[in-house]
Amino acid sequence: MTTRFVLALAALTAVGGIAGTIINTNLPAGDTIVNIDGTADGAAAYSGTNQDLWYQPFNTGGSLLEVTLQPGTYTFRLIDQTDAASMFPSLTGPQLAQIGGGGWTFNSPWTTDYIVFDSSAATNANESQLFSGAINALGNTYSSAAAAYSAAITGGYFDEIVVNGGRYTGTVASQFTISGSPETLIFVIPDYDVNDNAGIDSVLIGPGNSAVPEPATVWLFAAGTLGFVAIRRRLK
Repeated sequence: MTTRFVLALAALTAVGGIAGTIINTNLPAGDTIVNIDGTADGAAAYSGTNQDLWYQPFNTGGSLLEVTLQPGTYTFRLIDQTDAASMFPSLTGPQLAQIGGGGWTFNSPWTTDYIVFDSSAATNANESQLFSGAINALGNTYSSAAAAYSAAITGGYFDEIVVNGGRYTGTVASQFTISGSPETLIFVIPDYDVNDNAGIDSVLIGPGNSAVPEPATVWLFAAGTLGFVAIRRRLK
């Protein structure tokens, strides 16, 4: 058993400390922002050399990052501070400060992917994730959180989730449906030794029956394009 794995198992029994944060005020009805702490919210075990399935979600302080959702269909997308401020002007300064800059890092390369468990996985060591999010199919990593976030936006996987299987072998989807009764979800990053990590991976959960807001960078581009079109029309 490696030292990294021993440390991760020890984290499962720790008490006290701080988990990631959840923002559910000053947002449109039904929206929630989950801020996964790359230094605290992880998973202790995985299967296979490609780390496709993950098990045993933990927080180094013992408080898992949990969100309870009512029955319905939901979307999940990455969000950074800039886009959050643009899309949701009602968010306060302290709320925006909880939101990450676009990803998390292990040692030095930055990435964006995260995994979501049902709450029952907290006590069932054999239960793998429900789905994964923001998976870069090429496995690329980046030099900064901003670069990782930008790549997820331009690559189109910022709002994708992978269900019915592992991170790389499951089905790519745009929504996740909770049926019957409320379900509590646990959010973590796919890493079993978070001691040398940095960054916050922020995920916006929204109702699946409404359009997913575009990133602020896309809105700025669209506004510039519309302005250019309007000028051309006036010139004509």
